[in-house]
Amino acid sequence: MSSPPYPYRRLQSTRYVFLSVGKSSIQKVVEFSPTPVKDVYNMGFGDVLPDGNISDRANSNNGDIVKVMATVIQILKEFTASHKHIKIYFTGSTPERIVLYRRILKTYYKIFSKEFIISALVERENKYQEVLFDMDSQEEYHAFFIKRIL
Repeated sequence: MSSPPYPYRRLQSTRYVFLSVGKSSIQKVVEFSPTPVKDVYNMGFGDVLPDGNISDRANSNNGDIVKVMATVIQILKEFTASHKHIKIYFTGSTPERIVLYRRILKTYYKIFSKEFIISALVERENKYQEVLFDMDSQEEYHAFFIKRIL
């Protein structure tokens, strides 16, 4: 990405935190958790709320989205570098966030595709299936998968 990432810390083997500094300071969390599917981990991302809970629906409008996303991508790269066999699943908590993630993947596809196989979840004939990410596709993507090229 075109912005350097924020400094971040790994709190546990699967949880990372950093501070978004814009209009205000907001603690962010990126967490990887196993799914029922072998070697597929969900990547969750959100704001730490005052009560300590994490919200993936918070819309902080902190003015630093590029730097925040650069940080999330750097964390994803670090995590997958030490867990090469794992496929990462992520989706947006709203349709707008799915569109944002698709736009980021499309914009940086040439860079990302050197390190990762990128695929997406689509619905065809009332069934979900995984397809390779296509920058030019008009098909609606519901989620994304990232797997480090070995």
